[in-house]
Amino acid sequence: MKKIVTTLILAGASLFAQNTNVNLQITNSTIGVYAESGLTQNNIKARGFYLYNDNSNKNNFYLAGVKAEGNLIGVDIENLKFSVIADFAHTKNNSAIPLGFGVFTYIPNISIPLFIRAEAEYAPKVLSFDDADRFSRVDAELGYSPIVNAEIFAGYRNISFNHNYNSVFYGGLGYNF
Repeated sequence: MKKIVTTLILAGASLFAQNTNVNLQITNSTIGVYAESGLTQNNIKARGFYLYNDNSNKNNFYLAGVKAEGNLIGVDIENLKFSVIADFAHTKNNSAIPLGFGVFTYIPNISIPLFIRAEAEYAPKVLSFDDADRFSRVDAELGYSPIVNAEIFAGYRNISFNHNYNSVFYGGLGYNF
């Protein structure tokens, strides 16, 4: 049921999408698929993330929510984009509604288009459900855009429900359309 709801949210968002980013994150034991689509001209985006984990002791991870960025949140600095995030995170026995922030920038004054993208989210006990007492997620990426709409990146991800769920370095590629 959760897979169907996440798919419907992303499909519905893509109907009204003004800008969409899709990327694939790969490690030796996980595959992550991330998508975000612009819903309005005011930089509000619907987003979703699915992390398939082939470790038999761990369940798959789902994340769906919204992100507001740039001048919509009152911060508009050249070459630096801040965002505010509200999501719903879930594994088999844990759920949470984390709130967080993000930052994106191209590294200035170099001849190749390198970027830094980072997000952090947290949900205390009051926003955590099922068996979860808390939730936190940190994700940071350093990437390169070989062409205008494509990206190649390396990143670090740490997802935690009460204890460490997934802490790993990964590689990936993405496309903006």
